[in-house]
Amino acid sequence: MSLAPIATADQVEQLLTGPGLTLLDFWQLTCAPCRALEPRLDAVLRRHPSVRAVRIDVDSDLQAPSRFNVLSIPTMLLFHDGTEIARLDGLIRDTDIEQPLTADEAVPHRATDQPAEMHNH
Repeated sequence: MSLAPIATADQVEQLLTGPGLTLLDFWQLTCAPCRALEPRLDAVLRRHPSVRAVRIDVDSDLQAPSRFNVLSIPTMLLFHDGTEIARLDGLIRDTDIEQPLTADEAVPHRATDQPAEMHNH
């Protein structure tokens, strides 16, 4: 069982209104890369217990991928105080997940900062 539980749309909304770091993991049960990523994500979450993380099943929640402009899976979005600060998709390495959680630049310092997009191809 993953440390990141499957969330409903209402639960995601509640998480994003809270303070701190929130990670949304868009996945699908039949997606082999998504399943391979799960234990690695759990290891990262153990090292960063203050990060709230949930998984969004793209088969069960059809609106969330559209709402967050998720075009492929696996995709992870990291939010700080409700503002997207990082986006990971495709082949996601452990270091790709760690970097935005530990980088000083990951936290926006001004309300006008744009999300720092990180795409792995």
